[in-house]
Amino acid sequence: MHWKVKLEGDDNTLSKLTSGNSAAAQISRDGVDWFLESTDFDMISEHLEVKDKAAQILSSMLGAGATTANIAMGPVYRIHYDNSKTVFR
Repeated sequence: MHWKVKLEGDDNTLSKLTSGNSAAAQISRDGVDWFLESTDFDMISEHLEVKDKAAQILSSMLGAGATTANIAMGPVYRIHYDNSKTVFR
């Protein structure tokens, strides 16, 4: 199973952030929603820890001194092996 964190904000800003995607962390669009996924989430078992780690990753993707005012983190999704999901709000 794996985790992903929904991102909410301006489509243009989120689209620009995809240029910072790496093997370890990616921002992508799934239908109409944007998500942050990272291999750094793999060993985490608690959704609050995932949210904290996501904030760190997002901050580093934005760069030093940048603001996250245009981007908010939404619910955390835990995707299970059978493709079902648990949503933590």
